[in-house]
Amino acid sequence: MEPHDDLPDYQELVTWAVHRGLLTPLQQRRLIRAAEADPEGAAAIHRDALRLREAIYQAFADIAHGRQAPPAALATIQDAYVAALRHARLATVPTGLDWSWPEHGPLERVLWPLARSAVDLATSGRLARIKQCPGDDGQCGWLFLDNTKSNTRRWCSMRTCGGREKSQRQAARLRAAHTPR
Repeated sequence: MEPHDDLPDYQELVTWAVHRGLLTPLQQRRLIRAAEADPEGAAAIHRDALRLREAIYQAFADIAHGRQAPPAALATIQDAYVAALRHARLATVPTGLDWSWPEHGPLERVLWPLARSAVDLATSGRLARIKQCPGDDGQCGWLFLDNTKSNTRRWCSMRTCGGREKSQRQAARLRAAHTPR
């Protein structure tokens, strides 16, 4: 089966960022218009986003398995974060002070909250709560942050991988119970 990428182009990347609360719908409209005016630039930023996504995944997957994050992945994340901070301003928000970026931003504006989020997690002291889902017969591989009190969450989602794995184990138990001895 050929791999499927949910972020096949810049427009889908921006749409995803809105759904994740990283951009506003107004920012989405502005960035899509800018991408339509500069398709080559948008394609380059999309490639940068995929590189950043891979670096984040590589770093946190290794951490989830008790290994050190690869220096090249950390460098990619750091470079994106430093670029984001060049455009950031410290601003008053309802909870105090926080970084913010201009509403009107260049195409790479979509990368800034992604890089910040990765660095925030990396420096949060919660690295031991990063896990990789073993579900779907070991094929899932999604990373997740285990926020359970006991730190015992196993799957990315009970609706998908966890539910499927539990139902497979239950079916195996039932088969074993009904197998003549």
